[in-house]
Amino acid sequence: MTQARAPRQVVPPRFFVTVALPFAVPALVTIVLIVTVGESWPRNLPPGSGLKLAGFLATALTALHVWRYATRDLADVRVRKAAALLCGVTALMGWPVWSVGVMPSVNGSRLGEAQTVRMVLERTETTTVSRSDRLNHWAWLRPETPATPLQAGRYFVPEGIYQSWSSTQPATVEVTLSKGALGAVVVTGFAPGQTTGQTPR
Repeated sequence: MTQARAPRQVVPPRFFVTVALPFAVPALVTIVLIVTVGESWPRNLPPGSGLKLAGFLATALTALHVWRYATRDLADVRVRKAAALLCGVTALMGWPVWSVGVMPSVNGSRLGEAQTVRMVLERTETTTVSRSDRLNHWAWLRPETPATPLQAGRYFVPEGIYQSWSSTQPATVEVTLSKGALGAVVVTGFAPGQTTGQTPR
């Protein structure tokens, strides 16, 4: 006697749109922040001060809520497992969007007391923005003393600061920082320090 197979559950058309929400939600939030907040909330994070963990937690919570919503009327275990897999994939796609797009803005929405740290300027450089002829401007800095909340590395700087430091070549520069709402350090300003006396390039 042939055993009858369990009928295959038909998922509604909205199912595939819903399981894409773990990626779509942070993308939409990023766009909203760009339109409404712009650059009024500082989001320049120094090396070693990322928000990957906060982004991962937001990713996991979003994926869980989306999965529960997508499967609320679905009893088939196979469909529920497939929904969990799809939500996981789209959540991994959304993780960097949370970490790089949303969380730095949220972190910069409230700042603590400002602090100024003296750093040694090693060199400046530019990189080209992907699929564009615009440039990003950078400065390689290292702490003047070990006891500092900032690490050595490449810092994103405004074009005016880049032009000034490239021409005057200061031996040290001053970096202003604050701790943000999510606990990550935010760079809020730059200023030249002691000059080297070299001829400007």
